[in-house]
Amino acid sequence: MKQVIILAILCALSTQSPAQESITLSDSARISLMTVAPGPFVYSTFGHSAIRVKDPEQRFDRCYNFGTFNFDQPNFLLKFCRGKLLYNLDVEPYRSFEYGNLQDQRPMEEQLFSLDQAQKQRIFDLLQENYKEENRYYKYDFFYDNCATRIRDVLEETFYHQLQYDTSGLTKDVTMRQLLRPYLLDKPWTGFGIDLVLGLPADQKALAAHHMFLPDYVHDLMGKARTNTGAMLVASERNIPENRIVQLDFKPTPLDRPLWMMCLVALIGLLSMANIRAEKIFDAIFWPVLGVAGLVIALLWFATDHSATKWNLNILWALPTHLLYFSRRRHTVFAERYSFGVGIIALLLLLGWIWLPQELPSAAIPLVVLVAAKTLGKHRLFNNSSIGLKS
Repeated sequence: MKQVIILAILCALSTQSPAQESITLSDSARISLMTVAPGPFVYSTFGHSAIRVKDPEQRFDRCYNFGTFNFDQPNFLLKFCRGKLLYNLDVEPYRSFEYGNLQDQRPMEEQLFSLDQAQKQRIFDLLQENYKEENRYYKYDFFYDNCATRIRDVLEETFYHQLQYDTSGLTKDVTMRQLLRPYLLDKPWTGFGIDLVLGLPADQKALAAHHMFLPDYVHDLMGKARTNTGAMLVASERNIPENRIVQLDFKPTPLDRPLWMMCLVALIGLLSMANIRAEKIFDAIFWPVLGVAGLVIALLWFATDHSATKWNLNILWALPTHLLYFSRRRHTVFAERYSFGVGIIALLLLLGWIWLPQELPSAAIPLVVLVAAKTLGKHRLFNNSSIGLKS
């Protein structure tokens, strides 16, 4: 019986979570920043960051990863869309972390921190504290609270907010939206979709701290950062694997160019106006699609906690009310006034496009032109043939 009890205790101790352990790191402990290259999936488009803690004497090698979520959460999709999905800090063996990323063909860069023993212990204790059940979950924010910003905050806390960054290499007056562009060159439709759903907050000028919502900027700024003593934060750096595969340049086809495809849609829409039946068929598709896009924009603005999707001016041309109006289109005074109002908004939007506080997607311009043409082209104020003389 005693042997069974001892065995049970040993099993419990061996399977306890990292947060339950009270560990003093040895002198041989190493702590490093892991930066993972972007991947093929939408959620991996902008790369990833983690912190590795390796202590040979304690016989552990772990990666602390703030960017995980559970697909099995109840109402996962609804929570994700509403901005209420909880992300969490996960801890996994380094070998598992490395294997998973290399399997996905996502090379990594490891930056070894130059830390004294007290600093190593402090950063480790902060990670352990964050991993406690009551602390590990957080509500994700695309720009201000994600896997990269959380690591930045842990490092700032480690050095009592006295890290000094070399920002000379940062582009001045760049917006949060513009920082995303290099990652979307080989995903033009993803880029178009992101520009559609991101609102005015994405056009805020990015400060140095704001750049670090992207893992690559955490890598670059930490690589040149100095501590309060003037010492470099990063001692050395290596690539994993050492011989990184050079990706071929993305060569888009016509179907991969949203602007070209939207021009084609606009051309078809304009040509359909010459035939009543063809126009009805086109309108039965065009206006509902535009209305659904507007409904998504409105829901992301008013019905979610996503800060980046608020105040979205794309709603000026993709109005959700198109769903109601054009599904029961009749020649009434209200219908005529609504159509005229939509056309005027589209026309003013085109005239003021480059002066708007929000950078709207250029691929939307042909659609806005089409909206203006379809709503104003046949209106009596813009069609001389329909103007009659009254006594």
